Amino acid sequence: MNILITLPKDLLDKIMSGEKKYEMRKCLPKLMKAGEDGFFIVEKGTDNIRCYCGVKNVIEVTMSQEIAEQYASDLCVTPQFILSYTPVGTKVYLWEIDSVSRFNNVTRKCLGIDKNPQQYVYVKTKEYTFEMICQAVEKFRSRTNLTNK
Repeated sequence: MNILITLPKDLLDKIMSGEKKYEMRKCLPKLMKAGEDGFFIVEKGTDNIRCYCGVKNVIEVTMSQEIAEQYASDLCVTPQFILSYTPVGTKVYLWEIDSVSRFNNVTRKCLGIDKNPQQYVYVKTKEYTFEMICQAVEKFRSRTNLTNK
């Protein structure tokens, strides 16, 4: 099942440019399946969904200095930042980003979500495919007179 997460603009821009190859989280949504599902990203401090990312693979690791150094460049942060977020010995999940689809003029309300999540929220799309979600967004836009700029 797809989820919605919130990220600051600088990291979101790095995902959209392809520079950031992984998203690191302390928990793994139980209903999200690598290779099938992905995540929408809302820019922190806004209601704007900027993109959707497929998840190619999920890597479960126990944080160490070596792991922080190994993945820092692909996470676009320093090893020190990683260790301040996840101390040594903490289990974390690295979501390998497969593909990125950009959105313009799409808000979380298009997906029926009222507020930005602290960690994540499931996008209740039942068995919808990504293409069906895009069609639902377009239908919402037409009902609310939003145009893609």
